Amino acid sequence: MSVILSILAAGSLPALIFGAPVPSLLSRDVAVADVQSLQTRSSSSYTTLFGGDGTTAAGWPSMDSWVATYDEMFEANKATMSAGCSAYGFENDSEDEINDINNAIKSVSASSGVDARFILAIVMQESTGCVRVGGTNNGVFNPGLMQSHNGKGTCNTGVPLSPCPSDEITQMITDGTTGTVDGPGLQQLLQEAASPKYGASGATMYYLAARMYNSGSIAPDGNLGQGGATACYASDVANRLLGWSTGPTACQAAEIASLTYAKPASGGDSSPAPTTTTDPVASATAPAVSVTVSLDPTATATPTATPIDTTPVAPPTTTTTTTPPPAATSAATSSTSSATTTLLGPVYPGAVSTCQQWTLVVSGDYCLEVENDVGISASQFMDWNPGLDAACSNLWLGYEYCVKA
Repeated sequence: MSVILSILAAGSLPALIFGAPVPSLLSRDVAVADVQSLQTRSSSSYTTLFGGDGTTAAGWPSMDSWVATYDEMFEANKATMSAGCSAYGFENDSEDEINDINNAIKSVSASSGVDARFILAIVMQESTGCVRVGGTNNGVFNPGLMQSHNGKGTCNTGVPLSPCPSDEITQMITDGTTGTVDGPGLQQLLQEAASPKYGASGATMYYLAARMYNSGSIAPDGNLGQGGATACYASDVANRLLGWSTGPTACQAAEIASLTYAKPASGGDSSPAPTTTTDPVASATAPAVSVTVSLDPTATATPTATPIDTTPVAPPTTTTTTTPPPAATSAATSSTSSATTTLLGPVYPGAVSTCQQWTLVVSGDYCLEVENDVGISASQFMDWNPGLDAACSNLWLGYEYCVKA
């Protein structure tokens, strides 16, 4: 993928310079907002609804379009991990516990042959990385970071354990990846996906394995948005592998069950139009036999196990977009920022989920100007928009930033 980078120069430069480094933008009073690359800007967003059978022919992503490295993917999910337990009412993960998750995934990936990125995607889907997450029991006990099938590893058997020992964290990852005496893990499900029964290969193996990990089976017609449990599960996992790490899922169970092809989550589809199945057999809910019950924060709740959404939530009026905002025509151009509750652009991914008012960063804006215009302090602006560096030199052009929470 080509990366397009346009950087808006500061006031000392006579004209707008695209693609050139900007010297000495080291403070909040001169660092003009810049246009982020499409890849960077969309990396944390839920970009696509993946419908159908999990093949690239149906628009599902190939492995070479996943986040390039496990380390990069883990780093992008650390902030969500560090806040994930609070939604359950438990103490959040410590830095040591997050490091233990990282080490456990790497170790179990190396010994099992399961891609570490896939393990991490399942961890985030099942528990948002909360080491003290509880378990569910709908006939099968599903504990720990991966809500494994009668697994041994857990740091919450009724009373959350703090700190969570590193060997317990490793056991949770082992149970979910290599399976237990009572049920398969990712390793066995990948093998099943590649078996003659399904004949999958490459990335498709992982999407089928994800669906089976959640529901215990795949719908008769192969549609990964059907067949019981969490309809959005495989689509969510695919988005996580592409870099989705913050914000709510854009997937709705009824919509994903009807799709047979990928479409942009924000609407508008340049791919072949998705079709709707009317086959009563294909659309029926398959019986959940030996089902791994998920604490997936995006799952549809059931009366016996109500998952808590731990994904940081952007305002409901937000429309995620991967289209870069229009570039400015002059670095000297400036306009007065104003706080509104109406969103005119995509939300900055680091903004707090409790935000009440927003301001759109336009050409020529810099942090001090935004703060002065809307009447907030530098510390408030930084607190409400985590991810801004200490000098506030990385403001993104065309994004909505939080100015009241």
